[in-house]
Amino acid sequence: MIYFLLVLSVVTASGKALFGKALGLRGASLKKSMFLNFQAFAVSLIFSLIFTIPKLGGFFTISPYSVILALIFALSTTITQITQSKAMSMGSSSIVSLIYSFGFTVPIIYGLFVWHENVSVFQYLGLALLIVAIVLIIGKKEKTEKRGLGWFWLALIAMLGSGTNGIIQKTHQTSAFSGEFELFLVYVMLFSTIITGLATLIVKDKNDATENDMIPLWKKIVPPIGLGLCVCALNFVNLYLSGKLPTIIMFPIYNVGNLLLTIVVSAIIFKDKTTAIQNIGLCVGIVAILVIGLL
Repeated sequence: MIYFLLVLSVVTASGKALFGKALGLRGASLKKSMFLNFQAFAVSLIFSLIFTIPKLGGFFTISPYSVILALIFALSTTITQITQSKAMSMGSSSIVSLIYSFGFTVPIIYGLFVWHENVSVFQYLGLALLIVAIVLIIGKKEKTEKRGLGWFWLALIAMLGSGTNGIIQKTHQTSAFSGEFELFLVYVMLFSTIITGLATLIVKDKNDATENDMIPLWKKIVPPIGLGLCVCALNFVNLYLSGKLPTIIMFPIYNVGNLLLTIVVSAIIFKDKTTAIQNIGLCVGIVAILVIGLL
């Protein structure tokens, strides 16, 4: 059952990425990125409220621990999104994606030293293979004339933020308040909606008004709902799994499995072309996931 949910998490994350691609989330301006995330969190909040109707009676009696951790989680998620979007606009998108993909190492290192989780020799081997796979898949050269290292530090912050999100999830689910996870997520979605909504109002971008007028009506409705549903389902499943699986299994398989599946599905739906090197990377990634999960 646990591994079925992990597979479901990977598939849902891939669906989220594809809805985001349909909306033009990747490579979008910072204001547009904040607005699309605001839409996704608002829709996700609605679904979260529907899913937790039986427990909404405890909305105002939830522990301060869960509320504060939910606020920290929402702030971390927003900061991660802002820094990743800004890094994408300033530097090479492939290099930024490469750096961001290593976010799964943060909760693993934290788990080793704080939670004292055990890692086998085969799992270390699997991690090494995952790093090779990510470099092969994303590490293509791009011609760029971007100057400075600001984008690099922003990408590094985004990577650390991505890993921090995983730590927060597991911290809550290994605490005495893990039973509040449904209401915890409602608060996460509420805070995330407020924060990204305020960020959308604060950030200025001259091109957004004209760009929005050119978007077909169906594209304004269907992808945001799909993205929000995926965000909601993903948070529920991942929060539950974070309390059940070791970090060495959950986060590498989730992060890289999502990357591999998204590339394959994008090639089918959006006709994205993959190089021979990327195909080798896909194969290495699959082997790495099997080594980590089964050995």
